[in-house]
Amino acid sequence: MKNKYDFKLVEEKRNEKWQKKGFFIAPKQTKKPFSIISPPPNVTGQLHLGHSWNAFIQDSLVRYHKLQGFDVLLLPSVDHAGIATQVKVEEDLAKKGIKKSDLKREEFIKKCYHWKEKQYLKIKEQWDKLGICYDFSKERFTLDQDAQIAVSDFFIKLWEKNLIYRGQKAINWDIKLQTAISNIEVINKPVEQKMYYLKYFLENSNEFLTVATTRIETISSDVALAINPKDKRYLHLVGKKVVHPLTKKLIIIIADSNVSSDFGSGIMKVSAHSILDFEIMEKHNLKSKDCIDNYGNLNHEVPEFQGQNRFFARDLIAKKLEKEGFLAKIETVISNVGFSQRSDEIVEILKKPQWFVKMDELAKSLISHLNSKDKIKFYPKNFEKNLRKWFEKIHDWTISRQLWWGHRIPVWYKNDEFKVQIDSPGQGWIQDEDVLDTWFSSGISAFAFLGWPQNFDLIKSYFPTSLLVTGWDILFFWVARMYFSSLFIMKQKPFEKVLLHGLIRDEIGRKMSKSLGNGLDPMEIIEKYGSDTLRQALIFNSSPGKDIKFNIEKLNTAWNLNNKIWNIAKYIADLDTFFAKPDLIDLWMENKIYILKRQIVKNIKKYNFSVIGTEINNFIYGDFSSRYIELIKTRKNGFYARKLLRKVLIILHPFLPFLTDFLMEKIFKMEILEQKMPRIRQFKENQKVENILEIIDNLRTYREKFQISKKIILEYCIINDKFSNAEIDIINKLTFGKWLENKELVIKTKNFEIAIKVPEELKKEQKGRELKEIQFIKSEILRAEKILTNKGFLEKAPREKIDLERTKLEKLKEKLAFYEKK
Repeated sequence: MKNKYDFKLVEEKRNEKWQKKGFFIAPKQTKKPFSIISPPPNVTGQLHLGHSWNAFIQDSLVRYHKLQGFDVLLLPSVDHAGIATQVKVEEDLAKKGIKKSDLKREEFIKKCYHWKEKQYLKIKEQWDKLGICYDFSKERFTLDQDAQIAVSDFFIKLWEKNLIYRGQKAINWDIKLQTAISNIEVINKPVEQKMYYLKYFLENSNEFLTVATTRIETISSDVALAINPKDKRYLHLVGKKVVHPLTKKLIIIIADSNVSSDFGSGIMKVSAHSILDFEIMEKHNLKSKDCIDNYGNLNHEVPEFQGQNRFFARDLIAKKLEKEGFLAKIETVISNVGFSQRSDEIVEILKKPQWFVKMDELAKSLISHLNSKDKIKFYPKNFEKNLRKWFEKIHDWTISRQLWWGHRIPVWYKNDEFKVQIDSPGQGWIQDEDVLDTWFSSGISAFAFLGWPQNFDLIKSYFPTSLLVTGWDILFFWVARMYFSSLFIMKQKPFEKVLLHGLIRDEIGRKMSKSLGNGLDPMEIIEKYGSDTLRQALIFNSSPGKDIKFNIEKLNTAWNLNNKIWNIAKYIADLDTFFAKPDLIDLWMENKIYILKRQIVKNIKKYNFSVIGTEINNFIYGDFSSRYIELIKTRKNGFYARKLLRKVLIILHPFLPFLTDFLMEKIFKMEILEQKMPRIRQFKENQKVENILEIIDNLRTYREKFQISKKIILEYCIINDKFSNAEIDIINKLTFGKWLENKELVIKTKNFEIAIKVPEELKKEQKGRELKEIQFIKSEILRAEKILTNKGFLEKAPREKIDLERTKLEKLKEKLAFYEKK
């Protein structure tokens, strides 16, 4: 073995070996199952640190359960990522001078599939470097043929239960991507903008009402003004009319409880570009009219500004209203604005025909299950509460998207008829142009990836899956949808437990992003430090629900631990291996391994990986390296040390798979993944070795304190206890000591009194130091006496200073008397 840990030597082609030997091909269930369906990364690009962290956690848990004797399944998949992939493919085609509009739908989809194949090969290469134990014989793609059957079947089943409908409703519209998006794909961000205070004159009156709005560009779609029915300031105006500032038409004043009396003047203009406004219009039977088109430009409802961008039009409209006396004032404010999570474009609210999932019944089913004993266990627990709150206020889900890449909606039209089914009903029938939200397809992955609705073999063995590991940021996007989808289709929960981890941030707590330039490529880290080092740096800093502040120091710490394990293994491998029974030290070490294993078993159940990391570090640096290796240096035989090393490698394997596999193969000529988690004896005579270590530590401390050379034999004895010759021999070898009955210098430790015969060299040094100290004390006494006999000092100095000098003199005389007596 090399003198230094070489991760490239250790990790090269190791995952390829695991895959070839089929260590992680899920068997037909014969033992207790442990299964995880891996969150599918988008097929659009490279894996980032967050993907790596998630994959490492899953992989470590699957390896742990395999060594514990479970039948394991870690199922890999990738997501077709409808909007994101379509944008990437369009950008790629644009570089070649091709527009999406130049292609037929089928031609464009072929381009998308070609893109997917190239990207998926890159992702698989990255998984290989990470060392993830996927069962690739069962890999899935959210747009493969089986997935298309499953998604259409799910849609039809929801339709048959009257849980899907098509309606003309206010939806979130992505101006840039030209598609509808769901509520949770809208991210609110604080934006500095102008607040316009508009004058609405009462009919046939010079009296006006002031209305505050940041969206002056929507004024032409105003159909009413609204006040809160509890607002006494304006209650007398309900039913009256005001003059529209721009169109000069009359619009009515209504009362609605959704109006906030605290915002602006407490009067709200009701227009066509707000979901709340649409709800008010429907409640009061008011007709809406859009004034903004699909591209964010003003439409024919505003002839004077038709074609102008919605935001550019703000100043134009404001100037016109100011000129005509309808603008009271303008203020600068900071308020939340909805941005598309997909394109980062400001979302527009438009009324459009879309497909929706009715959420009331599905939400009630999920909340009811959360109240049962069979509910999913969340780690950390508070996310269950978050999920419950979200479902208590949930809106219907917009599931149609105006894209080409994705699951085509299984609805067919002919004249005024339509049919909901997978295949075409026949000649003349045209399929709906829209595709389904990506989360609609990934939302059934918990059971669809296992074969539903065509093959139930894996479902019988591994469903519900044992665990879902994912980031808390997609709790509502993905976890929630799998939950209610599974309850609807399978009549049971999709997984037993959910482990939610946080986000990876930089060392000062900022989210890693391209715009900040603080992102780190996991493949670059692996190239420099190795996969085991990255895994350890991420996993050993993981706690449920918590973010990680990542920095290079964490990688250095992890690499050092790997190097320490390498050095321990190399030392033990080089020892003689003739048969020998375990001695006291071996049994003590086995007990320490027993304690380590117990701590890992205890904390892995709670997913407290940071605690496991601390325990492993303390064990390797403390018990194994500083203690056991030091203790066995007193003998040449490593027969039992090798046995103990083998057990340690198996226990550490889930967290350091490459290194432990390499060492097991190199030293023991065995495959670690064919082993079982070792049974370890608890050693009850553990205290004997602890006593030896206590003596060794104190003798070493004494030697270091007085800088006694190791060439000098330290003579000692233990006054209040008996030690065997074998135990004394260990102490002697590790302290350069010798047992000698004496009571010259007694050191009291936690449990013992150690008598040490002070070496002559030390006595001479001490005598020299004492003579210097006596000379110094005498000179200080003369100085103090001289001051205290000085009349000027006694007459002028403060009483406190005189008393202080007298106290000093008394203590110096006491110290001198002590040395002279000694």
